[in-house]
Amino acid sequence: MERVPVYILAGGKSSRFGSDKARALITGKPLILRVAENLKPVASSISVIADVAGKYSDLGFETIADDVAGLGPLGGLKTALRHRGDGWLFLTSCDVVSFNPQWIELLQRGAAPGSGAVAFKTDRWQPLPALYHSSIMSTLDKQISLNTLALWKLLNAAKSNAVPPPPDWFRFRQVNTQQELTDYNGDVNTSASS
Repeated sequence: MERVPVYILAGGKSSRFGSDKARALITGKPLILRVAENLKPVASSISVIADVAGKYSDLGFETIADDVAGLGPLGGLKTALRHRGDGWLFLTSCDVVSFNPQWIELLQRGAAPGSGAVAFKTDRWQPLPALYHSSIMSTLDKQISLNTLALWKLLNAAKSNAVPPPPDWFRFRQVNTQQELTDYNGDVNTSASS
């Protein structure tokens, strides 16, 4: 598997969570640190896109401020692509608690010359986590100009390759609320003690 630059989105307001969910503790460790450690074996570099530059530097991350605030994950992708320059990057969010790094290899196998993105597709696109190529930038800029900010709509508009989800995709989990965090920590503690 070829190592790829990883960008973690952490620029949201965490309104459903109620506080900075990137710093929420999962088994005693900030969630964003857990995400990064999980992806370290497949990453050539790891950077965080946030609302403020340096926001997570205390955790050891290069943290880049969104180029344009208020565009959500699409704006984070734009910032990541600009920072990356030419080539592929892997984009994920800071709230992923269960992710198999081998899934990146499946996505890489789905890349084709001229494609702008590779993402898992069930009955709908799974835009995070996914691979994005710098060639998607012009389509992304057009989506922003139309105020069409959903990542799945970008995948529809660009030359995107769909990859069937892996057999263990059911393990993919995100934490968006305090209750989901509590449930996840309870699941981890239960399985650790059994």
